[in-house]
Order: sequence, then C-alpha cells, then structure tokens
Amino acid sequence: MYRTAAPVPETTRRPRLVRSPLGVARVVHRKFDGGDRRIDDEFSQRHFADLTRGYGVAVRPEVLVAGTTFTAMAQNLVAELDLGEDRVDLALVAHSTPDLDCRLSAATFLSEELTNGPLVFALSDSGTCAPYTALKLAGDYAKRHGYQRALVLVLDQSTLPYEVGDSAPQGNAGVAVLLEDKGSTGLTVGHEVGVRLADLPGAIDAALGSLLGPDSSATVVVGAGIDPDLVRHSGPVLVAEAGYPCTAAWSLLAAHGVDADPVVLIDHDPSTGDLGYCAVGGP
Repeated sequence: MYRTAAPVPETTRRPRLVRSPLGVARVVHRKFDGGDRRIDDEFSQRHFADLTRGYGVAVRPEVLVAGTTFTAMAQNLVAELDLGEDRVDLALVAHSTPDLDCRLSAATFLSEELTNGPLVFALSDSGTCAPYTALKLAGDYAKRHGYQRALVLVLDQSTLPYEVGDSAPQGNAGVAVLLEDKGSTGLTVGHEVGVRLADLPGAIDAALGSLLGPDSSATVVVGAGIDPDLVRHSGPVLVAEAGYPCTAAWSLLAAHGVDADPVVLIDHDPSTGDLGYCAVGGP
C-alpha cells in the first residue's frame, strides 16, 4: 500500500518551475470516433440524476449517443506505445471532462495491464491544466522513489447527458506521454494557481521568460484558454484546437515531435485559475 499525507491547498500564487528528472521519450495522439459504450440504461440515468440534482442542470437522455470510455482510450494508446515488457513505475490519468461510465476505470485497467502493476491514479482538479499537474507529480514521485519510467495519459470525452453551455467538448481524444530518465528529451514544468484573467498577460510573460531566452526560436503552443495575442514571442506560435480541453495542445506536440526543436506549451483554465506551462527539449 502506498501511503501519503493529505494535500494542503494553496491560497496564493507563486511560481513553481521544476526541472523534471524524467524526460519526454514519446508522445502519441489519437482521436476516437463513435464508440460502443452507452449510458442510457436505468442505472446511468439514476446516477446522473443524483449528480446533477443540486446544480440546476437537467439530465437529457435524448442527447445521448454511444461513446468512448477512458478505459477504451487507454487500451488503444497503450497498444500504440507497444511497451511490451518494459517496466512502468507510475501511471497518471489526467482529464477535465468526466469519464463516460463510472463503472469502468482507466486507472484500474492500467494497474492490471502494465508490467509490474505500477502505482496509478487519476487527477482532474486542475481543469485543462491537469496534464501539467500530472507531469509535475510524475517528476516528484521519480525524485522521491527513483522511478525510471512514467506514463501520463491525457484524455477528453464528449458524451455528456446534460447541457454544459459553450464549454462543451467537441470530441473524444487521448494523448500518451511516456517519460523516461535516460535517452529522452528534457522536461521543465511550471504550475501556478489563482491566476485571474486580469493577471494573465503578466503571468504569461513571466512563464515564457522563465523557460526561454530573449532570442529563442522555440515553438510555443498555446491552449484554447489563452489568447495567442498575449504571447510575446518572436518564434512560431501554434494555437491548439478548441473543443478538446486537455488534449489539444499535446496533440500539436505529438505532431511536432520531441526530437525536433524545443517546444513550450502553455495553457490557462479561467474556471480554476490554474496556469500550466512546460518546455520540452532545450538546455
């Protein structure tokens, strides 16, 4: 059994830039169309009615279609990585949208599927910045326990039996980020809490300044939570696709590759106030 202390919530902003002992070895991205899992059965309707009752949101079973669970996404991403008998010491599932079916668990699947039955857990409290939190946690665990390999799965799914307004996800997608301590591309991660929209321009400047030199030509990828006009950078700036809250920016990293020029990713979740940023590659 793994034992740890209860977390202590932070109430003030402070920069958290950490050089991870694990680098990025591979990044795999995939979108998932359709799906064969349904949540319009009697149990699911009771479940969602209980969840939404206190929030003034009505369950709408008529909008349901067959969807894709996080477990199904994890199965496909792990198969594409083709890890074989390679030992994975830690796996994390990062998401902001809820899983399709509460009766299935991607974390449980990973604990059984991966060689060595690693420590696995999921996190979502950072909203769209959950991937950055996961990367930082992977580095923290590696430092403490000497872990040599970690797997971060970043997942989005869009089948929701209630209205969520303009923030509705547009599709199902997953990204697998494989981290290793040897022969991989360097990784530096930053995470701040309590970043208000009014503070965002200065926070972005500070984040980029901490990761890049003044004349850097690195590619900067901004998530859908950031106006690209706020990014003051002379090099390429790529804007992530809207509608995929956690995976969009990381899909651009997968397309760019981790063996090319350095890439900086940055995103902000206005609902949680989280600001996440990282540099893949570079000194």
